Amino acid sequence: MTVDTNVEIRKGYDRVEVPAAGGGKRSLTRKQFETLPLRERVSYLIEGNAQFFLDGRPISASEAMRT
Repeated sequence: MTVDTNVEIRKGYDRVEVPAAGGGKRSLTRKQFETLPLRERVSYLIEGNAQFFLDGRPISASEAMRT
């Protein structure tokens, strides 16, 4: 059996925009978002006000959460 080492491993997202406290949006890296308290992250997902991006392209939350 051979393993294709050229296969690109896709991460679900690399950036997410969430509402900022004073209005507007704040942009977070994946690492920054994942270090937020779980309750806060889940709240953004349930309320549907997090916009995820991969390589500058908007993607759905369900696509972002696949990995």
